[in-house]
Amino acid sequence: MADKFRGHHIVCTSLYEGKGYSGAFCENMTAVVERLRKDPDEELLLVAEPDMICANCPNRTETNECVHNHNRVVNKDRRVIEFFGLEENRVYTYREMCRHARAAMNMDFFMENCGKCDWRKQGLCKYEDLLAQLDRCIEKE
Repeated sequence: MADKFRGHHIVCTSLYEGKGYSGAFCENMTAVVERLRKDPDEELLLVAEPDMICANCPNRTETNECVHNHNRVVNKDRRVIEFFGLEENRVYTYREMCRHARAAMNMDFFMENCGKCDWRKQGLCKYEDLLAQLDRCIEKE
């Protein structure tokens, strides 16, 4: 069975550089990103809910929701999924998701989706880097 993978994590995994909320979060995120970069043809179930990356997030509650505003994150997932021309609760390979993201991505959407994100504000996420990483994922075919 394919692991769950939330919509906005298409962008996050493409830009991830080893920094995050906590040591446990980073360890898990690093393992997931390395796995997907090594095998971008891995199948994943695209969702708008907590996924394998959220498992070690310190902002996750016992009911598996985000403490900051669960609906805001779910809505972000759904916006990303729709904008990229994907379907929620469908299985895709990571490469397919990257291909859809690359075809749809533009600076306006990046800033609308990521503009207020703490990681982008800290300089960890840049539009140009996202495009380059998506290209790398697609080119591995």
